[in-house]
Amino acid sequence: MTVTIYTLAILYFSPILYMLLSGFKTEYQAVSPSFVFTPTLETYKSVLSDASLYTYLGNSIFQVLASSVLCLLLGLPAAFALAFGNFRKKGTRDKIYMWFLTTILLPPVAVLIPLYTWFHAWQLNTTPLGLLMAYVGFHVPIVVWMLYSFFADIPTEIMEASEIDGCTRFQQMMHIAVPLVRTGIISACLLVAVFIWNEFFLGFNLTGNDTATLPVYMSRFREQQGMFIAQLSASSTIAILPAIVLGWITQKSLVKGLTLGAVKG
Repeated sequence: MTVTIYTLAILYFSPILYMLLSGFKTEYQAVSPSFVFTPTLETYKSVLSDASLYTYLGNSIFQVLASSVLCLLLGLPAAFALAFGNFRKKGTRDKIYMWFLTTILLPPVAVLIPLYTWFHAWQLNTTPLGLLMAYVGFHVPIVVWMLYSFFADIPTEIMEASEIDGCTRFQQMMHIAVPLVRTGIISACLLVAVFIWNEFFLGFNLTGNDTATLPVYMSRFREQQGMFIAQLSASSTIAILPAIVLGWITQKSLVKGLTLGAVKG
């Protein structure tokens, strides 16, 4: 069993290993796949000397930070309201929750044409705020879906006792619910950040040269003359490093949050 697990792990990691090694090759060496070669930093120097890389990188960092914060600010109160709010009609809570779930399943390509039309009509593709609104709209349901399962697991007796003591809904959320589901909040925020960092489809279709993100930058290495494999590998390695480092630092909280969320609600 152990041998099988290690074999599968090696097979799963092999494309990433090949990408890491290809970043230290020249374009000529990268064309002919081989694990035996003379490493060089020529490709990394070429990629890092491109000033446009830092523009795309800055756009990605802005989108990840701003979108994660906004998704949390909007999704956390919504999930809390779904879990502890009082609805006049029976079944309203379930209908709203199902609406959020079905929104998660909506593929971006299904709404690309109207989004593309609006972005160009209002020139939203020339400002990072346009893509930010799209990212927030697509990822708030993910935050609501994850946090609702955590909030729903809080005993109602705690909320009733705090209400008797005079706590408002906002105080209940900030001083009671949020500390109890801190792990879930971290997991939801990290998950949204990773999704947005890796997102390509919306970034490619709804942005211009000054507002595109890092995945769009990497697509430039495939041109009519061919694919620049070494440069693509180097830029891909640079792109995945922040996600790997962040995931390594927060892996305990992320795994714990996703595991707990999987058995709740």
